[in-house]
Order: sequence, then structure tokens, then C-alpha cells
Amino acid sequence: MSSPDAATGPTFLVAGAGRSGTTGLVEGLRTHPRVFVTQPKEPHYFALHGQPAEFRGPGDADTINRVAVTDQEAYLDLYPRQHDFLALGDGSVSTLYYADRAVDEIRRVNPDMRVVVILRDPVERAYSSYLYMRARGFEWCADPVDAMADEPRRVAENWHHLWHYRAMSLYAESLATLQHGLGRDRVGVWFHDDLESDYQGTVSSVLRFLGLPVDPREGLGVPRVNVSGTARRPALQRAIVATTRNEWLRRTVKHATTFRFRERIRRSNLRRSAAPVEVEEYLADAFDEDLVALSSLVSGSVPAWVGRGQARTT
Repeated sequence: MSSPDAATGPTFLVAGAGRSGTTGLVEGLRTHPRVFVTQPKEPHYFALHGQPAEFRGPGDADTINRVAVTDQEAYLDLYPRQHDFLALGDGSVSTLYYADRAVDEIRRVNPDMRVVVILRDPVERAYSSYLYMRARGFEWCADPVDAMADEPRRVAENWHHLWHYRAMSLYAESLATLQHGLGRDRVGVWFHDDLESDYQGTVSSVLRFLGLPVDPREGLGVPRVNVSGTARRPALQRAIVATTRNEWLRRTVKHATTFRFRERIRRSNLRRSAAPVEVEEYLADAFDEDLVALSSLVSGSVPAWVGRGQARTT
């Protein structure tokens, strides 16, 4: 057990990509008795360290700006001083997106840090991000193509990263930055497809990467969390959005319920939706060059979409 006076910090980071299953993975890791994950799950420290969170998109003041922890002392205070955990970390998807800013601070805080990256078909990830912001009541644009076409303006006006539907689906440069800065052996890459086809096996693989024994309770599973989709019951969705936007209501509900209960209610009201044809057509060649570069950064068994860029450019 660590000394109660010893400073504690992260040994791993679940870095993204956003809307690729990071929350589901983190909830699985939390079930291991020797794993600690911060509350909030996404303090965004490594992406935003040393600067205030001042994003200006709809809802940003009540979400990322409110929960971000950008001061080093405050960030380290998220971790227990006395503990017997073997792995401690956070799950900020901004770490991958802002890898060029994050990597030096990661090395400074812990040069032995292990980083977990989960990637998703870029078109599906972009559309999922749109649906997520739409379900939360922040995305006013009913047409996903129009919303994506508006991205350059939103980026210029400093809307936070989940609004960057297309840009956040470009993985290669950020992944290469982490691999170069930390060492390829310290950056593990998994895929959303793995979580969908073998959730428990994927969590176990990540645990082994973190140097942990697989939990003997393996097989309990974790419910799907943080899913996106279209509302089955619009009235319920409006109530969820109203609760999210009201500070007093949000805190009251969080105090009275568990995360998994809230997710079960939210999930039950969402119908999963694949990217429509018009989105696929709009983004048809947006990721080809990035996927070609990505294919040289990953190894082993990879989903078919990783090779899509190579197929289209040859």
C-alpha cells in the first residue's frame, strides 16, 4: 500500500478516440479491484493543462468547461494518496485529439505512462458524435451533413472537440505523435469493433497491457454505456436534456442515482442508427489519406475499414 503522504498520479490513460467506446471500456476497467479511474472520467488535464477551459459552443460552459481540471495540483488531487491499486488513470478523449499538446506533459508527469487508444470507423464515429450532441440537445442542426459542413466555423469559434465531427475522425497524426513521444510499446491500440464483438475479451486484453491480472469475476460484463442514437420517446429525451442543463437538477439526480442506472434509462430511449447514405457520400473520401497513414501505425488483426483508404487510392 502506498504511503498516505506520497503523491499519486496516473499510470495509464484511456485517450480516445471520442465516441469509439472509451466510456464502455473505462466502466469495464473500473470493475477490476486494482484499477482506479478518476471522477470525473474526463478531466482533460493533458490536453488543456495550464490553461482555462473556455470553449464557446452550445452547452460547453455546462459540460467540458465545468468539469475540466487543468491545474496540475488539482489534477493529482483526483488520485488517492493511500491505496493498493496497481493501475490508476483517466479517460479523457481529448488526450488523443490534442496529442501534440499532451505528449510532453504525459512524459513529464509519468515517463512510463501506458496509453490506451480505441478507434472506430471514421464515418461511423463522426455520425455518432453528431447524434450524441443532438440527443443532448446541443446540436440544433437537424441535417447531419449541414452540421458537418458547418464544422470549420465551429472550430474557428472554439467549440470543443466533440463538435469537430470530421476532424476528430482523423487518427493517424495524433497516434503517431503518441507513439513517437512515448514509445510504440507504451501505446496500445484497440478498435470499437473489438468491443462490439468481444467486450470482455477486449477489456481483458487492455488489463494485460496495463500489467494487471484478469479479474476473477470476469464474465459479469458491463452494460452498454454512453451510446448514441435517435430518440424513441421525444418527451423523455426532452426531460433528460432539461435535467442536463439545470445545475440543481443534474446534481440532485446524480446524488440519488447511479451512473449505470442513468445510462440504462438514457440507453433505453435511444434507437441505434447507422450513418445514412448522405453522410457516407459527404464523407466518402474525407479519410482515405488518413487511413493509409493509419495502416502503417497499427498491426495484428485490424477491421476492414482500416484498409479502405488503401483500396480507394490504388
